Amino acid sequence: MVPGRLAKVRLPIETPRLVIRLPSRQDVPDLRRSFLDPRTALAVGAPLHSKQEMRDPLAMVSRTRSEYRRSEHLSLSVVQRESGKCIGRVGLRGLNWTYLKVESLSYWIDPHYWNRGYATEASYFLCREAFERLGMRRIASQALDRNIASLSVLRKLGFVEEGRERAAVCVKGKCMDMVLFGLLRNEVRPVDLLSPAWSRRSSADDWRTPPS
Repeated sequence: MVPGRLAKVRLPIETPRLVIRLPSRQDVPDLRRSFLDPRTALAVGAPLHSKQEMRDPLAMVSRTRSEYRRSEHLSLSVVQRESGKCIGRVGLRGLNWTYLKVESLSYWIDPHYWNRGYATEASYFLCREAFERLGMRRIASQALDRNIASLSVLRKLGFVEEGRERAAVCVKGKCMDMVLFGLLRNEVRPVDLLSPAWSRRSSADDWRTPPS
């Protein structure tokens, strides 16, 4: 742990449609709504946070800010520019400063904002910060094999499939594999988020409940 390393990331990160920043008290009502929607956790394949944080999102805000100060993890709120609402989260979990790698790019979007490409947009800009500002060499991530939308996000960004964790997650008695991905600095695919072609391609980019 090297105190202050994460200060190199330029926050907030501003994208064409989003503001990506540290969580704050004002996010709590929006986060609570997201936590209460069962589709959110189902898409990820696990509870989003501890029971305490699910009941009181302010506890999550406090924890993630502490992790940021200790340069352990970077967990950020995804805020829609137009409305100012917190519509999800994106983060870099498990920052290894010795080998300059990230154990997991994580992201989820409130179900009310699915199918608009927000997950891809937020993840692209955060990965770029990780490589350019933090000097990371590698970013790993994972997605449920039945979450076609999440798999699409990672592949569109240039992530390469590296393996599979079989029967990694069981939801309502159904077990699913977790597909493992990795991304190196020179593999990031540039995306033009403002082009009409991108808008058409992004219709299925966000978290989607795995089919039953």
